Amino acid sequence: MTNSKAEFYQTRLNELYAIIQKLSPSSSADEFQAFASRFTTDCTVHFKSMRLPPGNNRQEAISEMKEVLEQYQIEDREVLQISLAPDGYTVFCETKQRVNVMGEVVEPWCETQVVTFDDEGLVKSLKTYCCWSPIVAVVQRKTGNGPYSEAYMKVHETKTEADDAISKSLGVDVGKACCA
Repeated sequence: MTNSKAEFYQTRLNELYAIIQKLSPSSSADEFQAFASRFTTDCTVHFKSMRLPPGNNRQEAISEMKEVLEQYQIEDREVLQISLAPDGYTVFCETKQRVNVMGEVVEPWCETQVVTFDDEGLVKSLKTYCCWSPIVAVVQRKTGNGPYSEAYMKVHETKTEADDAISKSLGVDVGKACCA
């Protein structure tokens, strides 16, 4: 694998996420089409969860992204490490992000993307691996709907209180340790 191929795919992935950062639930159809144009027509995408069926074309990629944007928006994204697989088309990218969930910032939000490109640099497959618990907890606090018990939510009334308690008991800043 040449460095130029890895750099090409890294640039393509960064461009995709730059588009995603500018999207919102109220973005125009043209903006979502510009997003979808970064994918092959028969792409497979897992933006929400690896446990759910994937989106299997550009229109489903748009639908999945709209659902994600209803939950959170990326404010900042830092690539911690990226590597090209031996197949020469698949990139593994570990990121640390700051996301806005219904007006509340969750940071760090850690994700790993496994992205397979075609020869033109279009995304054939995108798999996102992450833990949704911090986002689910914010949504539950804001809406009252969610999977966590009332006792759990009372203990973890805000992200800061929970993080401070865990950090104190472990003797380490869990906010910084998550993605390091």
